Amino acid sequence: MNISQQLVNGARLLSAGGEKEKPEQPSVDQITATAGVIPDFCRGEMVLNVVVLAQFVAIIFTIVIPSLTASIFADLFLISIFIQWIALMSVSALCLARPYLNRLPERRALLMAYLLLLCITWLVGEFALWILATFELVSSARPSWYGYFHAQNLMVSAIINALALRYFVARHQLRLKTQSEERVRAEILRQKIRPHFLFNSMNIIASLTQRAPVRAEAAIEDVAELFRLMLDETKDLVPLHREIRLARKYIKLEKLRLEQRLNVNWHVGSVPRTVKTPVLILQLLLENAVSHGIEQLPEGGDIDISVGMGEDEKHLLIEVANPLPAKQWEAGPEHGSALDNIRLRLRDHYGDEASLKIEKDTGRFRVIISHPAWENDQQ
Repeated sequence: MNISQQLVNGARLLSAGGEKEKPEQPSVDQITATAGVIPDFCRGEMVLNVVVLAQFVAIIFTIVIPSLTASIFADLFLISIFIQWIALMSVSALCLARPYLNRLPERRALLMAYLLLLCITWLVGEFALWILATFELVSSARPSWYGYFHAQNLMVSAIINALALRYFVARHQLRLKTQSEERVRAEILRQKIRPHFLFNSMNIIASLTQRAPVRAEAAIEDVAELFRLMLDETKDLVPLHREIRLARKYIKLEKLRLEQRLNVNWHVGSVPRTVKTPVLILQLLLENAVSHGIEQLPEGGDIDISVGMGEDEKHLLIEVANPLPAKQWEAGPEHGSALDNIRLRLRDHYGDEASLKIEKDTGRFRVIISHPAWENDQQ
């Protein structure tokens, strides 16, 4: 099979793979809408915010209402217990009801959540009266001021819950919108990887066609195999061993172009085969090392790649180091599109559990990535 025939076959493979690509990505508004209108009140941060807010309300009530006992601190203690009781019950109820509420239309979900909070206020007030009557602190569970007690609680609860629910929902929607925008940007960047990689691969083949047609023919086969691996995978996370296999083929192509100028040293530790990593992340790191380091040096240099588990055995560590030309030593490619792409994708997949660090020492530029080793470790 000659070179032209292999180019045609490679094009057919790319075309066939392209048909399997994901459908059009949802917009920011669509992603935000599908996440639900009710925030996650099961999160510790949310519970802490509600407790702090409830305590501020208790302090204000202690100052405003007439004294209940001879000591203002005793008043604050009693009011705090009652209000925190309502707050914690409300958080628990919204935490449990959230999956059901988020299946409803937005307005209906908010109305049901609001009514649920008012019901909890009434129930806690009723239970408090029962406790007081049990310990004979009041004459009965239905004292003369029973109606006024519930009316006052429900009126205050209606105002505070309306403001608090509006605040938490607005903050939740802002957070979702921010995350969705980052996700869309990351997806746009990720979709640019394959055309960019194809362009680089064709350049490699073009440089070999005249002076080394046999090697160019082998390069076409490697490109076809690379794109078969890339197009067959539709998930964002892939097994690490598959990512390493793809990266080795990419390095093989680059060595055809750079020859003796490029040397790669692999250091792969003992890593379980179930470990996953974002697709093409290692290839992007290597492409960054080649374009910003090896290509800029007439004599070339070594790229050191280390892959292994962290000390906690729960995080995967990936380190890529390359030489850096003197003219780039001060600034360095910290803000290159490849590293920006990786930062966004790590943040999207793992949040604060992942990190990307950059180090410079003794003429070398080093990128160190750490992220949860398994998909179910995501936060």
